[in-house]
Amino acid sequence: MNAVALKGLLGRKLRTILTALAIVLGVAMISGTYILTDTITAAFTNVVSDSYQNSDAVITGKVAFKNTNSNTEETPAFPAGVLAKVQALPDVAAAAGAVGDQLKLIDRSGKVISTGGGEAIAASVDPQNDKRFNPLELAAGKWPVGNGQIAIDKRTSEKQHYAVGDTIGIAADDGVRQFEITGIATYSGSSSIGASTIAIFDVPTAQQLFDKVGKFDSVQVAAKNGVTQEKLAREIRPLLPATAQVKTAVAQTQEVVDNVHSALGVLQKLLLAFGVIALFVGAFVIANTLSITIAQRMREFATLRTIGGSRRQVLRSVMLEALVIGLLASVAGLFLGLGIAKALDAMFSAIGVSFPKTGTVFATRTIVVSIVVGVVVTLIASLRPAIKATRVPPIAAVREGATLPVTRLSRFGPVFSLATLALGILLLVYGIFGGGMSTTARLLALGFGTLILFVGVAANAKRAVRPLASVLGWPGARIGGLAGTLARENAMRNPSRTASTASALMIGLALITFVAILGAGLRSSFSDAVDKLFVADYALTAENGFPSTGYPDRQTRPRVSARTARSSTRTTPRTTI
Repeated sequence: MNAVALKGLLGRKLRTILTALAIVLGVAMISGTYILTDTITAAFTNVVSDSYQNSDAVITGKVAFKNTNSNTEETPAFPAGVLAKVQALPDVAAAAGAVGDQLKLIDRSGKVISTGGGEAIAASVDPQNDKRFNPLELAAGKWPVGNGQIAIDKRTSEKQHYAVGDTIGIAADDGVRQFEITGIATYSGSSSIGASTIAIFDVPTAQQLFDKVGKFDSVQVAAKNGVTQEKLAREIRPLLPATAQVKTAVAQTQEVVDNVHSALGVLQKLLLAFGVIALFVGAFVIANTLSITIAQRMREFATLRTIGGSRRQVLRSVMLEALVIGLLASVAGLFLGLGIAKALDAMFSAIGVSFPKTGTVFATRTIVVSIVVGVVVTLIASLRPAIKATRVPPIAAVREGATLPVTRLSRFGPVFSLATLALGILLLVYGIFGGGMSTTARLLALGFGTLILFVGVAANAKRAVRPLASVLGWPGARIGGLAGTLARENAMRNPSRTASTASALMIGLALITFVAILGAGLRSSFSDAVDKLFVADYALTAENGFPSTGYPDRQTRPRVSARTARSSTRTTPRTTI
């Protein structure tokens, strides 16, 4: 029987390939999502690891709480005197302080250089003292050593055509200031960290620019041989003021990596949802295709029963076909996911969201999940048609036009289909209007409610086939003549087959409609909110590109420029590193 099943697949190559395509696309989306997010995570992890690779402890400012829902969180600086106290510890081999902030670069035309969804990073370097802690590497020129000098990242220099010796503007609090470019830098040998720009100054210049004279944003510490990171952190902790904290380099790295995982988790779940939807549609396609092929092969199965084949052997034969189809489709989808990942990365770059680059990550988890999910979905979708194949009586081998007998459970079909439809509607209503629910519970109710509703509609669709085909097929019968009449009557003759064939298309169109309506609704809601909240004709914004919300700690105030209200409401996506 196994040989018969495999020969049957080889004898129907085109149908096998077309059936497998339904699973290939879904598995490719899942595989591509995992490859993309794993690659991005690895790139960010490398960036973070390079930042602390020569450190054993990291001192930073301490905040009362984390702001995870906004990009305005700013960790306070702490007194620079902490560095001298730390350097005096007997177990400290080296220590160096640094200043970091955000600062936008201005091009030759006076416009802010776009970060393409990344950060406008500003950093300090101290080549004399912190060379071992500096993740930046010079690609050309030298490090800045005084006020009026700057180094920029290689990606910005290439895209904006800047070289050593040119001048570039920075958005300072007192307006745009021009600095001489003394060096072009990379981050640990990489030409960029995504679309972010990097402005690099010496420590005194950075402290002056960001109003942090006598302060540091971080201090990296290296221990002497034989001293553990935990011991070093315990020795440093009593020396710190209330505004500072110390963590081991491993803990600091893990915290940043966890933040990256959390941020990418949303993207991963969103893309995986599309993969699950594709597999859901694919399951309908496979179930429908196998149902049709089993009806066509009724005499074949009956012949097998006549020569001694048991129901279990027929079931195993059909499930073996499904297993082979699912396995081949999953493997093809797994490798097609590589192309999907590249396409998604190119799409994000096209819309202005770029990520750090690293080698493609093809994790074992991606392989296992893609193949298991693809095979399991195929087997589940094939189970009902396979069971139907076991009910073919041997006498059907000699009877033309034989049909499958009605099962004992068929009388419960209407009840089951109506109950499924009602359950899907109840879950959707609960997810939309239910109170006291967490966001996860609400999304699960909506997701499962939608899937069950699709199943319920597909199960009840056969009852609507005859009236709908009668009405919708009338123009075809009138215009198409005999061919149109035959098409109309053929659709009405077997409502179950017509309904199952239309189910996959129904789900696909419903999802496309949903996404289109959701996107239009979000745009409309945002536009309406902006129009209602912003009723002025002009807006005053800071010339340096930052909001003019007041600077109570500083002696200077940003200049402001007027622009129309419509142009001032544009937003730019951000990618936090």
